[in-house]
Amino acid sequence: MTRILKLGGGAGNDHTATLTNLAARIREGERWVLVHGASDAANTLAQQVGYPAQTLVTPGGHTSRYTDARTLDIYCMAAASVNQQMTAQLIQLGVHAVGLAGPNVLRASRKTAVRAIRDGRQIIVRDDYTGTLTGADGDLLAALLNSGLTPVVAPVALGEAGERLNVDGDLAAATIARALHAEAALILSNVPGLLRDVQNPQSLIPSFSLTEIERFDTFANGRMKKKLLAAERAGVEQFILADSRQIAPIDAALAGAGTHIYARVANGHITG
Repeated sequence: MTRILKLGGGAGNDHTATLTNLAARIREGERWVLVHGASDAANTLAQQVGYPAQTLVTPGGHTSRYTDARTLDIYCMAAASVNQQMTAQLIQLGVHAVGLAGPNVLRASRKTAVRAIRDGRQIIVRDDYTGTLTGADGDLLAALLNSGLTPVVAPVALGEAGERLNVDGDLAAATIARALHAEAALILSNVPGLLRDVQNPQSLIPSFSLTEIERFDTFANGRMKKKLLAAERAGVEQFILADSRQIAPIDAALAGAGTHIYARVANGHITG
């Protein structure tokens, strides 16, 4: 039984409690793959080196980092730093963790022409080094897990021409979940889950099935759209979007906190 945990890389995320919770569960014998984001670290580093990050917004409302050649280098450095920090924290907590910060797990196809909206007009971006995920090395991850190691994976993929590519962390977690036939996937960030009103944390949508995802996608904005897309692609029975700002966020999520997206309606208990 394997579960996937993705920790958001946005500003305001403190993952100390989550990593402590994760380490405790792994020490008890559970198998997890940790996937992390790097957006805030990349933004900070880009600002420090005088090459601020830019964002692309697709006609469908999805957002992504504009990754030209220089931004790719900055992004990969930031992702490696986050990966090393999280791996070190897990090791300190008694977990045999192994950091995978390079493109040795994820595979992707480079987006050679990205449609985006700029100043109200649709444009085509052709110098972007982002990728559409095509797969993950499940055999490598399974071998590590079977050896008692916990993989910590950064969102950097290998392109078809051997280039590094920036890929979405949520979709990376979904791709890994599918490759490992995982039981469940959790995405923890600094929001409670999918909200009917982003200004009202009490408007949380507790659960729904994948068959209803188009209806609930209308409540998703910005990064949340990618999280729902990840739920569709993960191929797991249970996909959870929950808040990392709790004492034991993994325990809370598995006990019912957040938004739970099920592969199918179970016993009529979908309550979205």
